[in-house]
Amino acid sequence: MKKLLLSVLAFSIIATLQAQDDAATHMYETIYLTPKLESTGKLNENLAAHNKKYHGAGLHAAGVQTVITGRRAGDMVWIMGPGPFSSLDTRPAEGGHDDDWANTVMPYLKDASQTEYWRRDAEHWYAPENYSTDKIRIRFYKVKRGQNSAFVEHYAKIIQVFREKKYDRQLSIYYNTFPTAYGRNMASVSSFNKWGDLDQASPVGEDFNSIHGEGSWAKWLEKLIELTEWTDQEVRQVLPELSGTADN
Repeated sequence: MKKLLLSVLAFSIIATLQAQDDAATHMYETIYLTPKLESTGKLNENLAAHNKKYHGAGLHAAGVQTVITGRRAGDMVWIMGPGPFSSLDTRPAEGGHDDDWANTVMPYLKDASQTEYWRRDAEHWYAPENYSTDKIRIRFYKVKRGQNSAFVEHYAKIIQVFREKKYDRQLSIYYNTFPTAYGRNMASVSSFNKWGDLDQASPVGEDFNSIHGEGSWAKWLEKLIELTEWTDQEVRQVLPELSGTADN
C-alpha cells in the first residue's frame, strides 16, 4: 500500500530552470491532484507542510501549480525534481513520509491521477539569466509515430528565435517518457508573468521571418500540423507557498 501511495506522489515542470543541463538528470515526476472543493484550505495547509518536511531540497524537491485553463482547470499539479530516474529509488519513504501523505493529504483529494515523467531536451531550450516566472503555458502534442526527432528539429527553430532575440521568457521542449492512452508524448513549456502580457502582439512571427526568411513562419506553422495528430494546452499558476522550497 505504501508503494502505491508513493506512485501517487508525483509537472508541469518547476518554473525555474537549471543553468546546467543533462538529459539524463533533468526529469520531473508529475501528478494531477483534484481537490475536494470544501477542503481546499486544509489541503493547501497540509500539502505545504508535507512538501516542506519531506521535499524541501535536492533531487526530491517538490513544487505545486494550479491549472487555470484547459480540461483539467481547477486541478493542482504536484511536481518533483529535476533529477535522474535513479532518484526515484531514493525518494522519501521512511520516517513517516508515506503515512503523512496518506493521512494529511489524501483525505482532502477527490482524485490523484495521470502520473507522468517528463524529461527536458538537453539542447533545445532557452531561459534568460536569473529567470523566474509566475505562470506557465504548456502545449501538449501527440506527435505522429516516428516523427519525434523531426518535431524537435522543427521546434528548435523557434527556440533559436528566443535565443537570438533574447526574449524575457523561457521556452523548452519535454519528452513524456511513458506515453499512455492520454496520447501526449511531447510538450513545449513557455512562460509569462502577467495576463496583460497577452494583450501585446507577439513578436515571434515577425522575428521568425527575420531570422529564417520571409514567409517562413507560416510554413513553420503548416509543418507543425503535419508532424502532429493533435495538440492541447494548459495555463498554470505557480504556487510557491505550497512548494517545499518556499520561504513563506
